Amino acid sequence: MRHTGRVLRAALLLPLLILAGSASAQSAPPADPLGPLRGVQLFLAAFQPPAGEASLLAAARREALDWTATQNLFAAQVTDGPNRFLDWRGSAVTGGGLVFTTLRAATYPQGSRALLVLNREWCRAGGCQQRTSFGWLDARGLKPAAEMDVIQVIRDADFLTGAAPACLRGVTLGVQYVPARQGATLSILPVVPDAARRACEAAGVNLTATLRTLRMGWVAGAGKFRW
Repeated sequence: MRHTGRVLRAALLLPLLILAGSASAQSAPPADPLGPLRGVQLFLAAFQPPAGEASLLAAARREALDWTATQNLFAAQVTDGPNRFLDWRGSAVTGGGLVFTTLRAATYPQGSRALLVLNREWCRAGGCQQRTSFGWLDARGLKPAAEMDVIQVIRDADFLTGAAPACLRGVTLGVQYVPARQGATLSILPVVPDAARRACEAAGVNLTATLRTLRMGWVAGAGKFRW
């Protein structure tokens, strides 16, 4: 990733840093203390990217970019303040090729605090990976939350539209949590491991028809998502 950082800095960041403005402007907090913009900013400040993560957030953190420069890495930005939702997208040429990143985040209120759901997905050479992070956001800052504490139990069988095909038997599915722009809901997508996906494709199994997206609603009183 050191080569990746140099390419990012040379290709993208220098002109953006020139436009970044003063240090005081860069550090100004977002207006909404329980909004996803502040949540993402606080998340980034403490983020320790896993070794294999190639998202723009990971690259920005490894390069120690400030908040303004990090924002400017995302060419397309939808920030919906009233709905406390954001969807940012950007790409960069790295040592491993072109990487496209989608950042989705939303906050779900519970009194004087809100739960931040932050999903980052990065794609390169036709393959995508993703991670979701959860945290409680309040006036004091952002405190990480465990997935099991804020999401009702999900079984692999919940994703199946019928009987499990042979290529998925005994396979543990991953999950991708995607916050909704409107309504206090969360979409939950099944993620099939690469080996199982290839086996299903070889067997002619249509995974789109075999697996379904789940949806949970935010229950503020319980502080978690439920069916």
